[in-house]
Amino acid sequence: MSTSPTEFEPERVHVLRSADPEAQRAWLRRALPALIRVRTKDVIVIKPNFCAPLPSQTGATTSLWVLEETIRFVRDRRAKPVVVEAPSHIHPYEQVMDATGAGRLMAELGVDHHDARVHTMELRPRRHEDATARVYQVALSALGADGLILLPKLKTHNRTLVTLGMKGLMGLLAVPDRHGFHLRGVTDDVVELTRRFAERIRGVVVDGVIAMEGHGPTQGRPLAMNVLAVGQDVVSVDSVCARMMGFEPEEIDHIRKAAEQGIGKMKREWQMHPAGVPLPLHYFERPRPDSGLRTKVITFPPLSAALRSIGYGTLGRTKPVVTEVPRCPTCTLCHDVCPTDAIRPPRLDYAKCVACGLCIPACPESAIQPEGRVQRLSRMARELGQSLKTR
Repeated sequence: MSTSPTEFEPERVHVLRSADPEAQRAWLRRALPALIRVRTKDVIVIKPNFCAPLPSQTGATTSLWVLEETIRFVRDRRAKPVVVEAPSHIHPYEQVMDATGAGRLMAELGVDHHDARVHTMELRPRRHEDATARVYQVALSALGADGLILLPKLKTHNRTLVTLGMKGLMGLLAVPDRHGFHLRGVTDDVVELTRRFAERIRGVVVDGVIAMEGHGPTQGRPLAMNVLAVGQDVVSVDSVCARMMGFEPEEIDHIRKAAEQGIGKMKREWQMHPAGVPLPLHYFERPRPDSGLRTKVITFPPLSAALRSIGYGTLGRTKPVVTEVPRCPTCTLCHDVCPTDAIRPPRLDYAKCVACGLCIPACPESAIQPEGRVQRLSRMARELGQSLKTR
């Protein structure tokens, strides 16, 4: 389908509001070539949000179809797509790729993908800048690419209120730098990382089809917003998305500071699709106050490695339990939504369960409930003992 020159003005952030999956795909296929510049033979790093082994229905991770359409767009331009992402420091890369389905998708498409935490190199200030400025260890593939396309999720964050395009750049860092980010408070480093990558960012696609409110980036609740936002300026896109979430961009420290430093524009106009509909607005439940102490501790590199080795990222989350077997309707609805084939009613395989919680609302008889605190601690002790025995 040809794109009208006036349908997508490059200077604006474009927002689709539609609950129709086919309309969402069709619109994104038009928006990508209209707004994002990719040349023949370019190497383009695509940076989704796969922070944890949670499927996109939870609101935590990027929808696979958004990633697929972006990969196909880059290939249609005769360029090479490379997917680069680093999950949270306590999650193994392979587990996240498996639980989200991203690993299977990229195998089917034959796309190279890399854990950004593994092969890194120094990202230094440019020569005309302060030579004493901080040096970051960043994914080698991201530094060697001709451009970046960011695919963040529309969700809240317990340290920065929102996590969108700018905050998502943390996913390109080695674990020691992530630890340093949290020790220093995150905001200033997010701004500096955005400034150094700004010229490389070709475009941003925010997946807000299923968003997350509350105690994000992984502990919040899914929220059907049915929106996509696409633009070239990451600060502008983040600003518009913050508005949709009920925040003023000025109250998001990293957005405000990036705009003050001229990295991008905070008040750029948006354009709605279909024309005439208002900008979606939902006052997202805000995350609980969080000092970040826990994150500062568990991002310490040796401890992070130890936690990854025992699977603490899923072991420590609240998992479901089948509370009353006689009430189980054996309808397989819980199995149908499980991303890891962990539940076949009335049995639950805790070794496979990633604690996404999707099976709980899927049960029509409420036979599946979150485990209680005592149950969780008992189960954690049991799983930890089994893990240590097998090492």
